[in-house]
Formats: sequence, structure tokens, C-alpha cells
Amino acid sequence: MPSMYVNVPKLEQETKNTLAAKLYDAAAPVLKAPHIYTFVNEYETLYENGKPVQHNMVVANIEAGPIKEEKVNAIAEGMRAAVREVLGEENELTLVFHDNGLDRVAIGGVTIATKTKK
Repeated sequence: MPSMYVNVPKLEQETKNTLAAKLYDAAAPVLKAPHIYTFVNEYETLYENGKPVQHNMVVANIEAGPIKEEKVNAIAEGMRAAVREVLGEENELTLVFHDNGLDRVAIGGVTIATKTKK
């Protein structure tokens, strides 16, 4: 089951809810997963090269099964558009896609590969 970890600047709850929904809408059709858990972490200060900066950055990490690079690019494009729609055109998204093979993801204490073999 894929998961997203999204780091965002401090936001109002309604804005966080809207952003999480739009990020899900961008990723779900490409990942074709029944569920995607999204964890939103807020930061107070963004640092670049060890120094505080004033611009906002959204960093999303997705952990999912293997997919082709074109699909990762499609997710990145859709998620970038979602960030800009919700937070404004001056905001940027960095996406890190972690390609987890099925034998390395465990749910309920058992790897997915083990469950599918039964």
C-alpha cells in the first residue's frame, strides 16, 4: 500500500486538507492503489544550505511499488500543479519516489510477497 510523506510550511487545517486531497488525486490514478496514506508534516522554517530562507517548498516522499519513470514524471507533474493551485504559483514541489519491491514492504507484520504466495 503506497504512502506519501509531505513536508509543508505551516498551513491552516482547511488548506492542508485541500492540499492532501489534491496530491492524492494526482497520484492515485497513476499508482492504481486501493489506499494511499498521506502524512503531512509542517515546518516552521525552511533551511537551504544551513541558512533560513523565505520561500515555501513542499517536499513529498512516496513509497510505492515499482513503476516506470514516465509514470513517476506524471505523478510529479500532477502533484506540482496541485501545490501551485492550492498554495500559489510561487510554490515549488520536490518529489522523491521510493521504489519498494513487493518483497520489502510488510503490512500487518508480514511482507506483501508472503501474503501473495498464500
